[in-house]
Amino acid sequence: MQPTILPGDHILINKLVPGPRMDWLCNTEIASVNRDNSYRISGYRPITHADVLVFNAPYHGSGKLAKNWEIYYIKRCMGIPGDTLSIVKGIYGIRNSEGSFEVTTPANKFIDTPMDNEKPGMFEALDWTLTSFGPVYIPRKEEMIRLDSINIHVYRNLIEYETGGQVSFSEGRCYLDGKPYPYHTFTQNYYFMAGDYAIDSQDSRYWGLLPEDHIVGKATYVWRSIDPDTKKYRFDRFLKPL
Repeated sequence: MQPTILPGDHILINKLVPGPRMDWLCNTEIASVNRDNSYRISGYRPITHADVLVFNAPYHGSGKLAKNWEIYYIKRCMGIPGDTLSIVKGIYGIRNSEGSFEVTTPANKFIDTPMDNEKPGMFEALDWTLTSFGPVYIPRKEEMIRLDSINIHVYRNLIEYETGGQVSFSEGRCYLDGKPYPYHTFTQNYYFMAGDYAIDSQDSRYWGLLPEDHIVGKATYVWRSIDPDTKKYRFDRFLKPL
């Protein structure tokens, strides 16, 4: 997330965006065991474009989508539910009910890099690269989407996470646990996350859309900062807004 967040920064998180998650109401097993159920109290506003969010690592050590309760990521939200997101020549573009626009953040500053031909493994079949990506539609809670040979690569892991079943695709048809499954109704909102230092960021370009139940809250301020090399306080970063 450099230059927005530097090594040695300590940050404050506002859990009222999108609402505090009551993890203590979940099954209290060992933290390294994934628990896929959570309860969230309504927040004072929803997540929006360019919010910097803290969330559970979605795929750490596994090809399956699941919460990792020991590892947290911090990234910037580039796409929200209802958006159709594309990356063209390294620039994030959004199309939704309000029109089409670019998301202007530090993540746009990676044009003409060696990443131009790098294809993330999850989307290799779609021939997407890290700087030419999508379009991908970001689903909303309770929205039904027809599954096809393109979007199955985007939604397969999300469907398996929500249903606990096994998704397959054969001869133009989608199956769940061996039974025809042409549509899926999503049970939660999803988001597209990106790091500000985009040339070296494990984000949604690699692992896909983030479920809302992984999100802890919005990073708001650097409350203090210590240079990891000199061990000196960086007072110019104290209370720096994010």
